[in-house]
Amino acid sequence: MAKGIAPFKTEDHSFPASDGESSIFVRHFTRGTPKIHFFLVHGALEHSGRHMDLVNFWLKNYQEVAVTVFDNIGHGRSGGTRAYVESFKHYVEDFLKAAEFVHSKNSDKTQTFICAHSLGGLITLTRILDTSYGYPYPLKGLIFSSPCIRPQVMFESISEPLVRKLDKLTPKLHLPMLYSGSDLTRDSDRANDFDTDSLIPKFISVRMVKEILDACHRIRGLSYYLRIPSLFLIAGTDKIVDPEVTTLFAHGIDKQLTQIVQYPHHHHELWNEIDRQSIFETMKTWVEKQLKETR
Repeated sequence: MAKGIAPFKTEDHSFPASDGESSIFVRHFTRGTPKIHFFLVHGALEHSGRHMDLVNFWLKNYQEVAVTVFDNIGHGRSGGTRAYVESFKHYVEDFLKAAEFVHSKNSDKTQTFICAHSLGGLITLTRILDTSYGYPYPLKGLIFSSPCIRPQVMFESISEPLVRKLDKLTPKLHLPMLYSGSDLTRDSDRANDFDTDSLIPKFISVRMVKEILDACHRIRGLSYYLRIPSLFLIAGTDKIVDPEVTTLFAHGIDKQLTQIVQYPHHHHELWNEIDRQSIFETMKTWVEKQLKETR
């Protein structure tokens, strides 16, 4: 650890998942009395542990900071059937429970930013934009990395109508993994980490695909209603989600509230890309701008 940087504390927690049977794994990092809090939401078929470089970046760059990560149901160290969710509302409700945990750790002066990747972006947007939900706590900003506004990888091997037919017959049917680590990042070490990680399933259930598709349909036309400052990081060679649809979605937000940064040659997992430190610096610059506007 660099001289002059205080050590941080790590705490592991869990809470009952919204399915009534499982538990959700939460890890909380703190240094000092946090004035800024980052809440990370991971993507599909991965887990929060894949984003430790970003966690460490925030902890290194702020003296009074907290970072909270959690694993979605059916992912990582959380319980539940692997790569399966009965209803998308379980993702959203568990996200809110994790948000309640974040809020309980904050003071009234703590500034909270959500950092959401892929499926995490879809969960976050559903919670904030769906009129039946909303977000009950103050947020200083949202950072989206390749948010799942429209998935595209599945359409190469299975059509949406077929997914819906299969869901009615056998919702827990396993569809084979449709991509490998090299589709996610140009960093060969991180790609291999994905391919060999025992916490990452090599399949996705029909029901999980169907629920993601339904959630995308629900939020795709709602970007106009997003009233929170947002940074969109979009990968140009993304094989997992459609970057053009994400760009159109982001352009639907008030220009005074949003910034779009395009990475034309990057793959889906921007936080695991070969130049991720530069991407982290871009995020930090944007965060500093949001913080400055309240001083």
